[in-house]
Amino acid sequence: MTVENNGAWGKSHTGCKRKSNEDRYLIKIVSEISILAVADGMGGLPGGEIAAQIVIDTFQEHVFSKTDLETDLKTVLLTAEKKILQKIQENPKLEGMGTTATAAAVYQSKVFWIHIGDSRLYLLRNKKIKQITKDHTFIQDLIDDGTLSPEQAYKHPLKNMLDQCLGCDDSESDCGIFQIKKNDRLLLCTDGLTKHLPDSQIESIMAINSIHEAGRQLIEESLKMGGSDNITIVIKNF
Repeated sequence: MTVENNGAWGKSHTGCKRKSNEDRYLIKIVSEISILAVADGMGGLPGGEIAAQIVIDTFQEHVFSKTDLETDLKTVLLTAEKKILQKIQENPKLEGMGTTATAAAVYQSKVFWIHIGDSRLYLLRNKKIKQITKDHTFIQDLIDDGTLSPEQAYKHPLKNMLDQCLGCDDSESDCGIFQIKKNDRLLLCTDGLTKHLPDSQIESIMAINSIHEAGRQLIEESLKMGGSDNITIVIKNF
């Protein structure tokens, strides 16, 4: 399913190897506030798609305030996590259920973001891409302490093993704020994209004028590289 709304475009693809799609995404624009979100249910574990859907539904239902978007984003994730844990209590077979969550709330010239897991938020400015979020993975910890280089980590077999998720014990999200400029572009994506395409290739495709064409090419190139996971993309122009 593809969604296009007020300069934003989103699509989710099951990929080539998975039987079901545990990714979810949202483009919500209300009262000049744009809410963009992606969630990736933990593959191979029970209820991944349920956890991801809970996150997106909670973002959809929340009434966002122009005066305190940072608090709104934190409230949504806390609420979603409570709902996930409640689901597990109601059905012990869902033990281990969890999801990533990466979201941005855009109002006027500011982007408020929140993140947990290894889905990502990127900013494209002057045709150069910058990763705003940091992956919550064991491999990222090894990059941070200098044990692995980013190039080594990209090829590491355990590069997508999470150490933080919504629904995991002692989970803690990251958040931040930055200014948006005219002609900037945001990309939110799940790891079905980034496990196949390096940032340099994402950058060159994201620089394409049409967000529809950029999104289509990102998914197409991921599928060509094997499409081993669900692929979800949300792009917004400014």
